[in-house]
Amino acid sequence: MKRIKFSNFFIVFLLMILLVQLPSVIFAENIGNVPSAFSNGAVFVTGKNANSLDLLTRDTTSKSFKEMGILNTNSLDFEVPSNKSLVVIGGPAINSKTKELNNAFGVRYEETQDRILITAKDITLSKSKISEGEDIGIIYFGKHNGSNVLMLWGASREGTFAAGLILEDQTNLQKYANSQFILLKWKDNNGDLFVQKDEISITSESPATVIKIPTTKDTKNVKVNISADFGGKYTKEWKDVKVPIDSTIFDAMKSSGMKFDYNIQSLGVFVTSIEGLSENRSTGRYWQYWINGDYSQLGISNIKVSDGMRIEWKYTDSFQN
Repeated sequence: MKRIKFSNFFIVFLLMILLVQLPSVIFAENIGNVPSAFSNGAVFVTGKNANSLDLLTRDTTSKSFKEMGILNTNSLDFEVPSNKSLVVIGGPAINSKTKELNNAFGVRYEETQDRILITAKDITLSKSKISEGEDIGIIYFGKHNGSNVLMLWGASREGTFAAGLILEDQTNLQKYANSQFILLKWKDNNGDLFVQKDEISITSESPATVIKIPTTKDTKNVKVNISADFGGKYTKEWKDVKVPIDSTIFDAMKSSGMKFDYNIQSLGVFVTSIEGLSENRSTGRYWQYWINGDYSQLGISNIKVSDGMRIEWKYTDSFQN
């Protein structure tokens, strides 16, 4: 039988096909994380045919970011740089980047004969056709292909501007800190046809999805926590000391890096000094220990540890329990 030889080029070609077919990885984020997520800067993306309110939204939000110490630049939707944190402004009709990200995040905008529907994260805002002096909008924060993305857009320009006004007020970053997706309404109450903060209401919000990564339980080792109270003067801790299952307290103390002296007696190993502080027979002060809050008089070489065990040493009067 002939052996088939694969060239390096062919192997690379196969890997490229597999990578292209892999879906984009999308992670949820909290709006409260915006300042830290964009700490390295932001690119504000508007559509090529952005209207004046979209540009005003960009400038208003950009100013707020600068006040938080975030440097930012502007870009059009057809020239968005890669691997940058983005603030995408304007609806899918005028911003192609919004349309692309809506598809990635599963955000849908639909118009029926008499209603408008916006859906994201299993929340749907249903509203009768927009009349003059009202609009709806969304704020959505997530990660797409490793980049932070904040989207602000409305059914029309007023909804986009309303979303920008929500984020302009930095206290809202805390007010809606645990949300990833916000649906809002604007209704002109004073007849001037201009969006004002007191005319905006939050219709609904959705918390970010917490993605838990399963961990493999360590079946060969356990972790214990050791502390030493030096007569009320100060306390020192040795946390998460990892030792094999079936180890004793004596083994754990040796593994912790704690400096201690001991005597070997018929009942096991007994500690006489920790970190240079020795027992004092004249004052009756000795090193004694407690296991998970219970006083113990056994030698530390005779007690096996368990996962999460707390071993508390105290420099105190003899036989105090």
